[in-house]
Parts: sequence; C-alpha cells; structure tokens
Amino acid sequence: MSKITKYMAIIALILFGNACDFLDQVPYSISSPENSYKDENDFKIALAGCYEVINAMFISDGSNISGGTYSQGLQYFLEGCSDNVIGTTASATLMSMLRADYNTESQDVNSFWKAFFTGISRCNYLIDRAPKGELTPEQQIQFTAEARFLRAFYYNHLASLFGGLPYCVEPAVDPRLPRENLEKIYSLIISDLKYAYENHSEEKILKCSIDKWGAGAYLGMVYNYLASCKRYNVGVTLLDRCPLNSFAWVDADATSLAAKTVLEDVVNNCPYILVDASEYKKLFYEMSKNTQYKECLLMSEWSSKNTSDARTVYTVLAPAGSVTVRGTWQRMFPTMRLYKSYTEGDIRRDMFITGMYTTSPAPQQETVDGYVYYIPRPSSGTSNNSSYQLFSTGKFRISDQGSGSMLLQSQCAMNDPLIRFADVILHYAEALYFTGNEPLARQQFIPIRDRIKGTLSIEDITAAYKRDDFVEELLEERGRELCFEAKRRIDLMRFGKMTSTIETLPEEGTLNLRTGIQLLKNNWSEYKIWYPVPQIQIEVNSNFVQNAGYAD
Repeated sequence: MSKITKYMAIIALILFGNACDFLDQVPYSISSPENSYKDENDFKIALAGCYEVINAMFISDGSNISGGTYSQGLQYFLEGCSDNVIGTTASATLMSMLRADYNTESQDVNSFWKAFFTGISRCNYLIDRAPKGELTPEQQIQFTAEARFLRAFYYNHLASLFGGLPYCVEPAVDPRLPRENLEKIYSLIISDLKYAYENHSEEKILKCSIDKWGAGAYLGMVYNYLASCKRYNVGVTLLDRCPLNSFAWVDADATSLAAKTVLEDVVNNCPYILVDASEYKKLFYEMSKNTQYKECLLMSEWSSKNTSDARTVYTVLAPAGSVTVRGTWQRMFPTMRLYKSYTEGDIRRDMFITGMYTTSPAPQQETVDGYVYYIPRPSSGTSNNSSYQLFSTGKFRISDQGSGSMLLQSQCAMNDPLIRFADVILHYAEALYFTGNEPLARQQFIPIRDRIKGTLSIEDITAAYKRDDFVEELLEERGRELCFEAKRRIDLMRFGKMTSTIETLPEEGTLNLRTGIQLLKNNWSEYKIWYPVPQIQIEVNSNFVQNAGYAD
C-alpha cells in the first residue's frame, strides 16, 4: 500500500468519529500497511471516513473546513440568495453567502471545494481497495455501492454550485487536471448512482448509511435537476465565456421519464414513510431520532456521546437566544415572503418561524420523547423595527442537556435531514408533471399537506395553495415544506428563477433585514448562479478556467 493510502487509513481512524455511532467503538490499530483496508471492520472504518466529510469540521491537513460542509456552511450556501432567508448587515462568518458578495477569495468557498474533493478522494480509495481486501463478493459490492453513492453525492454538490469540475476517479489524482464539462461530470454521477441503486441492498452497512432506496431517490433528484436546467435555459447567457457549464446535451423529456421511473419505484416500494401529524414536529427535534429514521433516507449525523464529535449549538437553524435555553446565534433570518406563503392554520408557519427564546421570564417547557425542550416566543410575523426578537428560524429544536449529558453546554447532536421522504414525493410529483400526468402530480401534494393542515380541511388548504401553474405551486410547496433544509437556492436556480426572485423580493421585516435585502439585490448578478473557482485553486492549477463574471 502507498504511503498516501496508509495515511488515509490512519486519519480515518483518528478523525472520522462524527460520521456514525459505529466509531463510538474502539477498533484495533490499523497503523501498519498490512492491516489497512484488509477486513470488513477496516472497510467500515474507511466508509465512516467517507461519510465524515458531509459534516466535517477539520480535514487531515488540519484545515478548518466547517464553513464548507454541513457542519454549518452549506446551510448558508444552499439557503442563501433565495426568498426563504436573508442575512443582516453583520460581517459574521458566512454572511456573504446570504448577501451574494462572495468572490474568488472567499475562504468558505475554498473550504467547500477542499472538503468535498477530500470526500471524493476518500471514496476513490475505498472503491480501489474493495476488490483487494478480504471481503466476500457480496460485501465488496455493498461497500463499492455505498462509496460510489457518496462520490456522486459530493460531485453533485460541487457541480450544482461550481459547474464543470476536474474528473477524478483514481486514488492518485493528477494535480493538473482541467475542469471538465457538465456532461462528463454528470455521466459519472449518474453511473455511480445507478450502480448504487441497482446493486446496494436494503440493509445499511452503518447506521448512518444510505441504502438502495436512498440511492434511487437521489438519482431521481439528479435527473429532475438536469431536466429542469435544460428546460429553463439555466446559465445559457454565460456560455460564451464558460461553455463548460452548458446543459445543451440533456434530453429533458427522456431525463424526466427516467426520474419518474426511479422515483415511482422508491415511492411505492421503499420502507420510508411520511410520519403522521402526531410525530411531524419530531422530525426537527434533536433527540427524536427514531422518528427521523422513519422519514429520512439520509441525514448529516452527529454524536451525543463524545464532545469531540458533537455539533456546535450556535450555528443550528434553531430559535435565537441564550445557550442556557438552547438558543443560537441566529445569523440567518426568515423572509416575510416565506412567512406570508403559509395560509392561516398551516401549523408549519408558527412551528418553523418563531420568536427568540427569553430568559426573563423563563421560557415554558415541553417534553418530547423524554427530553425537555424550551418553547420560544411566538412570532408576530410583522416585526418592522430593529429588533429580531419576533423573527427566528425556529424549525429545529435543541433539547435541554440534563444532568446525564456527555456534551458541553455549547454542543448538541442535532441531525440535518439531507434526503427526506417528503422531498422524494415532491420530486416524484415534478417528474409526473413533466411526463404528462398533471392530475396525479397534484395528488402528491395531499399527503404532504394532510399532516400539517391543523384544523383546516384538506379541501381548504388545497384551495388556498392552488395555482394554475403547476410549477409555481410546486416551488411554493417546496419552499414551505423544505425551508431551512438547504434546498431553496438550487430549486430557484434550476427553474431559472434566481434573478427574478431576488429582484422582486419585498423589502419587509426589521430595519436590518430590509437593509440585508437591499444588499442582496445590489450584489446580485446572473453570473452568481455559479460560485467562483477559488483563486487559490487556480494558482495551484493553471489549467483551471474561471467561471464567467469572476475573471472579467
């Protein structure tokens, strides 16, 4: 084994603890080359290392890359520049992602690039070693399928934000590789996801793992992304300066049909469900993980047993307030447009958009699945001065630690949903519509809304949200259901609506939020649908070309 491979295995053992509960166990040493990537246990450790990058805070060179992973940064990358959230005028970490003032020198953009290419590299090592280890043929297929899914997951994130990328499928990567066009990159992504969907079993290797159905769901989502980008001419005005990012090669109708086929299989046959109304809020409560596993096909998972592998409370999209009542720094705020998108009686509005936690008087409490949670102030939805007290992202709730907690006061184990069955159903609705079955597509909204209608009838809530234009209704429903789950930017981008949405975003809310909206509008240009290739990466590799607008 090469020194690089040996080093990878050692680092996996030391640093990859927050990937899943498997690493709460203490494995034997794999510090010698003859032990590395040898038996099933070694491959589980390596696979955990592949997952770890999803929410990693550091990578093996010691770099803090939390600003570019689901540790905290990607929520800003993927919710920002949309009609769901806005930032203030503050200069705090990641605020530039909300105001579209990122550039080639942005540290967090480089962290994202480094982190997810690190993930790709780790997957490549595992894929390369799987046929050479002491695995059964079935184990070899399962480990390869999962690693190929993760490689596609990392590549899709990078491609949907940067466009063309270097094509890396070998453990040893030529540092001078150029960026390849999206057709080549997505041919790899689709091939990897098809392999995972067709070859993975319904059993997970690790508790945090993907299975056959998660791979299929993600494949369908990628198909929908490509079809919509082609239909709505995404980035077409930028191609004269950067032709790598063209979607001209996509056959939109065939791709939508492929999405329908795979998503129909997942929706009809997978074991995941939409949890009912009585459990709905538990999807977003820190310690209700058993409920989350019913609906979530993939999550960014955190440990509740080890302080070195726990999440920082401050950056969770939970209500603002003192950490003593499990409040956060609240750097990302809901827009008034999002608040007004909910009809009166839809329980999601007052669940997802709240006021802050108070300490005087002490907040009320509720107990959910045996854990105590503080109740934030309700939001008025009409705050219009300089106070943020009545306008917070309240979707996620962090439990009171209690005397038995192994974590620090500033830590939590709040998971982020990455693939949720509600999202799968909405993607299925989209595929149905674009393959000619609008009536069945509209029926998919019913179970999504039935559990959140409160005292409303399903007929009333359906009428309130009805739009003649199906795509308009779909995007609005996705905004309401999936807000703060790192979906909105890509949804607006792939339907060609980022610029028009930002330009028409009402300047409402607190004074600083109105100013934040003005800054977003002033900073926005169409070329910013793509992030810039970090300048430091171009300095290392002169074969990289920059995205349109950033080098002009």
